[in-house]
Amino acid sequence: MAMQTLLGPIPINQIILCAADAGPSKQQAAPDRAEDFFPRAPWVGAVRDTAARVGCRFVILTTGHGLVRAKDVITPYDLDIRTHGYEAGVYCRATVPAVLHAHRNELLIFYAGGSPREPYLDCLLPNLRPLGISVLTFGRPSLVDAEQLEPVVHKLSAGTSLEAIAAGLAHRNRLQFYYQG
Repeated sequence: MAMQTLLGPIPINQIILCAADAGPSKQQAAPDRAEDFFPRAPWVGAVRDTAARVGCRFVILTTGHGLVRAKDVITPYDLDIRTHGYEAGVYCRATVPAVLHAHRNELLIFYAGGSPREPYLDCLLPNLRPLGISVLTFGRPSLVDAEQLEPVVHKLSAGTSLEAIAAGLAHRNRLQFYYQG
């Protein structure tokens, strides 16, 4: 029998939901609060709305401003993570500790939506390690498995396994867990 990777129980107020940003065509044309800045990026709205429903913190990982809180006001930018990874990394190093320093040893669920996930993780993971914040990520573009965000949060709050989380996903192969504790 295969060994299961157990997670939790994790209190909901110790789970952070994080969305990846979106390019200029999906952004507001003027400065706005981060939670409203990507009106044409449905995955950002899905993660934001789930966080509000279940009571988790919500942040957005952006290539132009680093990690931002929902209420932070951000300005338009045009930096693709695939061609501006260095700049995105600099912003992450400056913002991740500032935004999440009070949330040591918690869990961040990262949903990339229509963005390429791996370059974002390359920026994010080294900055979460000193904070002991682990990362769970799943999903694909076109909101695949976005509807599983809320059930995953509830499973984690009750205590679950990676295998139980994977069982509810359409694309189980996209589930990754990075233990940072």
